[in-house]
Amino acid sequence: MKKMSINTLQRTARYFISVTLLFALVACGAINKPFNPIDGKRSFKPSSIAVISGSDRDGDVQLAGFVTKGLTERSSFRVLSQKEIEKRLPNYPAMITISADVKDDDEKAIWFKPSEKEKLNAMQAKLKVDYLFVIWNSQLTLVTSRNGSTYYVYPIGNMIEYPGSKVVASTRSVDHSSTSILALFRSADYYIVDALKDAAENIVDEFLDITKSKKS
Repeated sequence: MKKMSINTLQRTARYFISVTLLFALVACGAINKPFNPIDGKRSFKPSSIAVISGSDRDGDVQLAGFVTKGLTERSSFRVLSQKEIEKRLPNYPAMITISADVKDDDEKAIWFKPSEKEKLNAMQAKLKVDYLFVIWNSQLTLVTSRNGSTYYVYPIGNMIEYPGSKVVASTRSVDHSSTSILALFRSADYYIVDALKDAAENIVDEFLDITKSKKS
């Protein structure tokens, strides 16, 4: 699995960050559904799951790792580790292309292109799990003011149930981390990772609540 380093994170940040107050307004109005079932009446039976990074970008890989860790520690699901996923999928993480047709107000979006379903099904066949949870950090933005800076992350994703290859849940959320007086001693990477950790924790919280799979 691709490791996150200060240099690679900074390159990612420079690529994705737009320094503008406009994003503060966007963040305030963004959909925040960390784990949203497609069918609200569906019940989930704790079984096996693999959290898949939607690409080899550092933010996606890191987010998948944090969600995997949270589910492993807190859920009664049998969670495949990222190391085990790498072992079974030699080319992991691979690019799962995000659809450009998702509407801005869609709370139950299917994020991957239909043509990517075959690739996901092939992954599941090797991983042999009941659920694939593919996840991306779709955007990274920075808002600055006289009081400091705030880094926003925008996780998206889908959980697919097998057999049947049916999308049963969607993720579309926003989280942030703001600089403090310690910012003089911390790089931007610290706040980006902190925002991703918060996002993962919120996804896991909602997952546990919806699937009723919290460890006793």
